[in-house]
Amino acid sequence: YSWDGNGSYNKLPTIPQAILTLWQSLLVETTIKTTTESNASWDEITDALEHISPDSSRDEWVQVGMALHDAGVHTNNPELALQTFNTWSAQSETKYKGEQDILTAWNSFKPSSGISLGTLFHLAGQNGYKRPLPSAAELFAPINETKQVEAPVDIMNGLRPPAPDIDLSLWPDVLATRAQEVSEGVGCDPIVPLFAGLGAVCGAVDARIRLEIVDNFLVPPVLWMMTIGDPADKKSPGSVPMFSVLKEIELEDRPRFAQEYLAWEAREAAYKISKKVFLEEAGSAERLLDPTIPLPTVPTLDGQPVPLKITVSDITSQKLVRHAAERPRGLLCYLDEMNSWVKKLTDRSSSEDRSTWTVSYESKGYEMDRVGAGSIHCDNLAVSIYGNIQPKVFKRNVHNLAEDGLVARFIPGVLRAKYSKKGNPVPNILTSKSVYEQMIRRAYSINDQVYKLSSEAYDVYDEFQDWYYEAKKDERVLNSDDVFMTAFGKAEGTAGRLILIFHLIEDPHNPVVSVDIVERVIKIVKSYIIPSFRYVLGEVAGLVDDSLDVWITDHIIHNAGEVDQLSLRDIKRSARRKLDDLSPWQAEDSVRTSMHMLEQCGWVYLAEDKGKHVVWIINPSLKDTFKEYRNEVIRAKQRQLDSFIDSANAKGKKTPRKFVKGFEELAEV
Repeated sequence: YSWDGNGSYNKLPTIPQAILTLWQSLLVETTIKTTTESNASWDEITDALEHISPDSSRDEWVQVGMALHDAGVHTNNPELALQTFNTWSAQSETKYKGEQDILTAWNSFKPSSGISLGTLFHLAGQNGYKRPLPSAAELFAPINETKQVEAPVDIMNGLRPPAPDIDLSLWPDVLATRAQEVSEGVGCDPIVPLFAGLGAVCGAVDARIRLEIVDNFLVPPVLWMMTIGDPADKKSPGSVPMFSVLKEIELEDRPRFAQEYLAWEAREAAYKISKKVFLEEAGSAERLLDPTIPLPTVPTLDGQPVPLKITVSDITSQKLVRHAAERPRGLLCYLDEMNSWVKKLTDRSSSEDRSTWTVSYESKGYEMDRVGAGSIHCDNLAVSIYGNIQPKVFKRNVHNLAEDGLVARFIPGVLRAKYSKKGNPVPNILTSKSVYEQMIRRAYSINDQVYKLSSEAYDVYDEFQDWYYEAKKDERVLNSDDVFMTAFGKAEGTAGRLILIFHLIEDPHNPVVSVDIVERVIKIVKSYIIPSFRYVLGEVAGLVDDSLDVWITDHIIHNAGEVDQLSLRDIKRSARRKLDDLSPWQAEDSVRTSMHMLEQCGWVYLAEDKGKHVVWIINPSLKDTFKEYRNEVIRAKQRQLDSFIDSANAKGKKTPRKFVKGFEELAEV
């Protein structure tokens, strides 16, 4: 600088406010950013130098000079760096040889020497210096002259995703249109009638039909689906209209059954008479004396006709096999409430055979042997399932249902609360009800046959297989939950079954499946079925809790404003239940990985890392950013408290005030 103007620098005038404001805005950045993680202010550097004797060895003296030189380069302030080096060195009465010696050494230092402030703090630490952690106010200070602070990235939607949305444009138009109509009329999530309609198709078609995807890989039109929602989500009203046509088809078959049964009774009567004559002749005295005497013939009696039955409900495995033995075209098990069915299958004292249900998904031959009931043979045991279940029932039983992969066979549909509303019924004459029912009847009339993919469709499915195997490798690398991996392992077959059913809905008389159907089904599998299963296991059942990430983010949000830093030890102690199954090094690595993500998103700053001793500074703005989220949690806790008190009062029990007070304090925290 040079003095340019009248007056004396000893008598400076008052600085104009505009200039003062500008200069102050330029002083916001007080931290020296070096090539390492050892960022510091000049005040910190001065404090550290007080713990290093300038009478140290020549090597240490040079290292201090090189560290200060590096800091001067990065702050574009080499004069201050040189002055600091000179002032520090001058404290030595034996080593300091004057400014010329300082300048000679200084000019020999290179910015790329590799020596930085980290070395300086290390030398100071050896002499008792303990570097203070930076303040949150300094780390997350305004980033420009407008005093705007960059908000931390909102990652909560990524860690706690909502239930996945379903794209109805990908589904067969006749099914999607009818599902939307029922949804509007009833006031329920369209997933309910959509899945119910899909189940109705599975019940109507002959389960001996196959789609040959590749050589020796044939899939049947059998699907298991469940909708997961609260009791008030109108699951029953939304599903019943989609199944009514199946009952009509069963009723329409009664005249056929009555006629065939009457004809069979006539054949049975003739058979009984012929058999009686045969036995009498075979045991006659003449026959005993002359075995060559010819015996009368007995006509063959075929099996007794059975009425058409498409749907069954809460049924035992043994009765299911009996029904299926008489009906090789398959059945649909409609479980309006899956609670009792799940209870039977998960009760170890029950005589229910889970393996029967598992085999029924594969649609193939089966034989059941029972003491007293004998042997029951099925040419084709094929059962599709549509059921409704409540989240708490699913969560309570998911572990048992997962033991043999039973739950992994279901396509889950999580109902979204925003669709549960007052219905707006429309007369059937103004809807596509007749078109939908005509489609179901057409599907019922299709004969047993094998469909194939077109060459273009096969190429698309082959690309899907490549994606699937790469994705499966990624899931294994990420140590995904075993139950999720079991479900993920069925993605190929599930896609094939959906392709076949879509074709039976849209173009059943064409022996070749189009590429359009394959492309749409693959999009559904990728964008809905796999994310839905991940959501169900994570958010609903709590099995897929890769969410140490979720736990840590919640932990930081609820601590923001209360504490300004977290250590590795603090997090491991608080998250011990999440880390119980991990070795010490795995637990530490998991925490570091989660915190690194939050560092990148501006939630925390890694202030100190000394092996086991690691400290992160929390961004104070998180308190305001997630204020509403924190308040929602507090309100939810308060509602739980109110519900508990109301329940206790209803039972005539007085809630201890000490407990209430403690719960209220916890809710506030």
